[in-house]
Amino acid sequence: MADRDSKDAAAGDAYGDSSLPNPYAGLPQQPPHIEGFQVWRAPAQEGFGEKFKRKTMENPFVPIGCGLTAAALIYGISTFSSGNRRRSQTMMRARVLFQGLTLAAILVGVAVNGMKSKK
Repeated sequence: MADRDSKDAAAGDAYGDSSLPNPYAGLPQQPPHIEGFQVWRAPAQEGFGEKFKRKTMENPFVPIGCGLTAAALIYGISTFSSGNRRRSQTMMRARVLFQGLTLAAILVGVAVNGMKSKK
């Protein structure tokens, strides 16, 4: 083991050897200024809350449809457990209707955003 350590140290191994040159030493800290060009900066990452709020403002019918679907499902399950089969069946049909309307809202939103990007 001692032979390997001395051999690596003699060969200038990069394991902890501070005598190696820094490859970034001569590079400028800022990009050069070229007339007519601007430096592109990546936009800041948006969090879940900001993205949810932005998407809700773009297409408010999707979260409304999701809420109505969930409400119909929960109410339908509760009426089924209480024994009211007619009301339960009606709520399950309403759930399917709300799911369809939510899917239509998603598709309309995708189409509208697709048309915006072409302009």
